[in-house]
Amino acid sequence: MLFSTLLTHLPIIQMTGTTTLNVTGLVYDSRQVQPGNVFVAIKGFHVDGHAYIHQAVQYGATAVVVDVRYWSDAACPPAAGDHPYTLVVVPDSRVALAALAAAFYGYPAHRLGVVGVTGTKGKSTTTALVSQVLEGGGYRTGMISTVDFKVGERQWPNTTRQSTPEAPEVQALLREMADAGCDYAVLEATSHALSERWNRLGFCAFDVAVFLNVTHEHLDYHGSLEQYRRDKTRLFAMLQNEAIDGAGAVVPTKAQKVAIVNADDPHHGMFLAAAPTSARPLTYALNAPADIRGQVVALSAVDSQVHVTTPWGTGMLHLPLPGVFNVLNALAALSVALTQSVPLERALAALGQAQSIRGRMERIEQGQPFGVIVDYAHNPDSFEQVLRMLRPLTRGKLIAVFGSAGERDREKRPQQGAIAARYCDLLILTDEDPRREDRQAIINEIAVGVEQEGKVAGSGYLSVPDRAEAIRVAFERAQADDLVLLLGKGHEGSIEYADGKHAWDEAAQARLALQELGYTVTHG
Repeated sequence: MLFSTLLTHLPIIQMTGTTTLNVTGLVYDSRQVQPGNVFVAIKGFHVDGHAYIHQAVQYGATAVVVDVRYWSDAACPPAAGDHPYTLVVVPDSRVALAALAAAFYGYPAHRLGVVGVTGTKGKSTTTALVSQVLEGGGYRTGMISTVDFKVGERQWPNTTRQSTPEAPEVQALLREMADAGCDYAVLEATSHALSERWNRLGFCAFDVAVFLNVTHEHLDYHGSLEQYRRDKTRLFAMLQNEAIDGAGAVVPTKAQKVAIVNADDPHHGMFLAAAPTSARPLTYALNAPADIRGQVVALSAVDSQVHVTTPWGTGMLHLPLPGVFNVLNALAALSVALTQSVPLERALAALGQAQSIRGRMERIEQGQPFGVIVDYAHNPDSFEQVLRMLRPLTRGKLIAVFGSAGERDREKRPQQGAIAARYCDLLILTDEDPRREDRQAIINEIAVGVEQEGKVAGSGYLSVPDRAEAIRVAFERAQADDLVLLLGKGHEGSIEYADGKHAWDEAAQARLALQELGYTVTHG
């Protein structure tokens, strides 16, 4: 592919060199550069790619794209001799990365119906439910989520620790989906990926935007709750009536754009307001007036029964997932399916066979007399929802094992501690992802909220930084009819410390600890 074909939608401030060179790949990590690649230098939290331009050129980059705000002549070797290359200076290299990636992979989103799901909590579950209910309607789907990637029948774990990968990975996956004959791509759209600073979802040609909720999260990155909300609304602003075809030309889209919001969330109006007026608005709710309404008939620790009223008719939803929050996730998925011409009966049937998501209210059964649940809840609102739901369903003690991430929002730490203390009988405070922070200092900040609720160290809560040991201690303390909650890690495959990532599998660690305690009967 000629470099010139990648520059169609790229704002260029300055360029030195030829555009007729052949491009073999697009990378933003200098260590991955192969001969013929384009290297895009981007500034991250801890590493600035502009410091590695020399390395990229030495490895064979034939073009280097730099950000005018961060580069200097001194950072770029002479474009001559053994390593000639083209230098392109752009206003924002992250915006350029998305544009280049879409062009390199032939604008695959234009060949797919693209659904984006955003919200503080429930994104992964809802993304999976949307994929499942669309397939129940006869469509073929791909998926990008925190938990898994999916292309047609092939599904595998997302081990990147990024809910939404960088733009080249997103566009490469969309290309795979288009080539595999998928009708829809369902994307988990995080606030980081949507923000102008990261711009990982540029050129994704969204057809459907779904808003779930907004609560206290990621304020360390966004600076304020208001900015966090604004970044999330960008998904709805991206419901444009134009897209890019495979040749790079701007063309009108054929699909009706749809803006779907949870009317029970007080912020839903700002999301609808962000969408173009040409997009069709659709609301869903359990309590507020909405186009699609659910009325909970019964809830248990394993499932939910809901009567639904929609513009397409009424029916009963038998959802094999617990909790009001999962009912709302299912209503969001149902809303997507109905707007994409899936008959109500087929959509309800597909949701009735919904598969649970790894690390999301995942039950661990190994013959122990107490319950064990692995869940990803890691912020105050998700703590409140999960614990409030499970407290009345637990006949014995409720025991929670959790921590809080290092180098992230510190305000939520005592909040999580206070919420857990109100609902639980015993707390085991431990590592989540300390990163370069002191692990005990994080636990101490959580403990401030715990003690405000009257719990005392040694009886109401324990400090066990090593997470594997914390899980074992919780199981040793548990008795018949108790419920042990392992919160915060969910599906994640590693714990991050100052020296890097350490492999971790919460469910496997739970099974190992139970095995060591003598519980060896496996159910399911």
